[in-house]
Amino acid sequence: MTSTVSLPDHVTRILEEVGITPRGIQVQSIEEGLLLGESILVSSPTGSGKTLVGEMGLLRAVLDGRKGLYLVPLRALAHQVARSLKERYDGKAVRIGVTTGDLHLRGDEMANYDIIVTTYERADSLLRHQTDWLEEIGTVVIDEVQTLSDGRRGARLESVILRLKKTIDDVQLISLSATVEQPQELASWLGSKLVSSSERPVPLVYKMFTTSNRPLAVRKATMAVVQSEGQVIVFHRTRREAEAEAERLAEHVGRQLGAAERGSLDREIGGFDSADSKMSGHLRKLLHNGIAFHHAGMASSSRYMVEDLFRRGLVRVICATTTLASGMHLPARTVVLTGTRSPEDYRSMLRANSVHQMLGRAGRPGYDSTGFGVILVSSRGEADMVKKLYFHVSEEDGRETLNPRYDPVESALGTSEYLTEQALVMLDLLGEASPEEIEDLLTESYFVHCGSRRSRSPMRLLVVDSVNAETAIERHGLNDTIRAAREGVLGRATMREASQEVLGGIVSGFQGGHFTCRFSARMNPNGSLEGATCSCGNPMEEGILCVHLVSLGLHAARAPETRDLANYVIPLALDEHAPIGALTRLGLVEAGKQKPLRISRLGRIVSRLYLSISTVREMLACLPFTDDSVGLMSLLRHLVSIESNLSLDESFVQFVGTMATTSTPIRDVAEDCGIPLGDAFGLLDRSRWLLYAINVLAEHGGLQSLQETSGSLLRAIDIRLDGRFIDGDD
Repeated sequence: MTSTVSLPDHVTRILEEVGITPRGIQVQSIEEGLLLGESILVSSPTGSGKTLVGEMGLLRAVLDGRKGLYLVPLRALAHQVARSLKERYDGKAVRIGVTTGDLHLRGDEMANYDIIVTTYERADSLLRHQTDWLEEIGTVVIDEVQTLSDGRRGARLESVILRLKKTIDDVQLISLSATVEQPQELASWLGSKLVSSSERPVPLVYKMFTTSNRPLAVRKATMAVVQSEGQVIVFHRTRREAEAEAERLAEHVGRQLGAAERGSLDREIGGFDSADSKMSGHLRKLLHNGIAFHHAGMASSSRYMVEDLFRRGLVRVICATTTLASGMHLPARTVVLTGTRSPEDYRSMLRANSVHQMLGRAGRPGYDSTGFGVILVSSRGEADMVKKLYFHVSEEDGRETLNPRYDPVESALGTSEYLTEQALVMLDLLGEASPEEIEDLLTESYFVHCGSRRSRSPMRLLVVDSVNAETAIERHGLNDTIRAAREGVLGRATMREASQEVLGGIVSGFQGGHFTCRFSARMNPNGSLEGATCSCGNPMEEGILCVHLVSLGLHAARAPETRDLANYVIPLALDEHAPIGALTRLGLVEAGKQKPLRISRLGRIVSRLYLSISTVREMLACLPFTDDSVGLMSLLRHLVSIESNLSLDESFVQFVGTMATTSTPIRDVAEDCGIPLGDAFGLLDRSRWLLYAINVLAEHGGLQSLQETSGSLLRAIDIRLDGRFIDGDD
């Protein structure tokens, strides 16, 4: 559908110059007031033209003398969007900037740009720093807004949106989402008009293949498409699986290439080698056969080349992990999903929106009349389960049709960890406030907005002022168990361990045994919480504590010598801590009777360093006892593990140490340490940020020796990264 709506002359002129004619959802968005400053939520399939809706809104803001902000979930996507905008508006007097790293810096250098492309996290840090040019923002585009459901990143995005609406007058929000369930609820919270469409530029047919030999099934599905001049993306759970699949398919795909195609590929690879030596020999060999793998462990330059060659049709097949699905514009005729298990936990299934985001890459506008989304399953039972989770099934004339089933966008803000961080951020914004005022501000969150669908009252979770040990146990104990423990019929509890992080002891005389119980607020090496444990082997089932932990916890909460510790440790161990109590205990907030809460100097430093509460807790506990380079490296490894959600071993210490003390190229150091190059850049970037944070907190705490040691290591890492960091490495 071609536009028949009236456009402002200055917008029309630029669109004509870059060869754009609004169609479909773009016309609908204009009719809903896009170019008049109305906020819009666009919910539509991949390839339907959502990005152009955002671009038109950004142009409107720039031509009205304001700035535009374009938010994306990943660094690689930020750089792709920035490149696309620069190519489109080169010479049109629209200045495009991109900022993705340095979360601890203000970002004043972006003031000279008209449109700034950045990640959710960088936008969050800019808001925390209250960077001056933010008040010039007229339009904010939020790409992949369904990310609101995704853990810490989703909670931070929710807070970003809340603060954008609070702090910038008349800001226009243009939110872009893949098709989701109940988009009207999200539109209502955003204060946006909904433009929703299920139409795709290329129809998509879903197929389910049952096989006991997945590699063979992948080969058959892939080669059928390649032999008919099509392209395929094959999604895998892990990097290793993606690379192995590409290796298995390489010879078969290579046989389909003509001499001209091989010549073009070899010239491209040769040109890349002369400009950048970071491509592995393994990838180079695969590219020669018209196939590649793609995952976050690659250098960004290699990922970009694979994407570019695929868009140009020189690479026929990509074997990828799920990172390729996050907004990257790479359509293929056929998408094969080799499984529906989560990359993080094989016991969990992928969310429906993630599955359809991958399958939605199928169908190339202008090339294919139909796209095909294929899911491989191992049995009829698995096929039935997958259909039930991800599709609405209909039958007509004996033929089964699969139509997508989507997830609603849920809030991730409800966990105590994320709520505590955002309470600190809100207090930093307000300067001082009562707990009730912070709660009032957070009641405008998406979490509360959609709370009617939750089994637990969201307002109960928004009690930011106080949660003590007994309250936390009550939330995780059966009523009969709690009553019995208070009556003393669950045995005798004896405390054996009591510290700022752990409460432990023995419960005896119940069921004829002795049970060792423990509440721990410590973090595991991979960043997860140790939590509650019991030697009975079943400490917590579906959120319900065993009788022994209830007995020990209530004993500790009532005993005068452990009451204060219990009120701190037990809520933390059960992830039920009260935000203000936790912040006060950490010294981030100053609280007094009959006085408003104030963010402390330490609290403001922590907020603007962009540290999670888990990381802050570990830092404040460990910094006073970190007095040499060995201790510093151990602490750095622990903190990077928490922030990366990875389990890092001694290879990390070897890698950072070698990078800081030698001039050996990063590629060689990473290879010697067994770390993929893309991961190596990411680890160095996080290490620099956390070393900076350690250095600042050491100075604040008067830890001169640690300040000097961390400063020395930070300078060494800076030297290695400055001028050599590759844009887009995650």
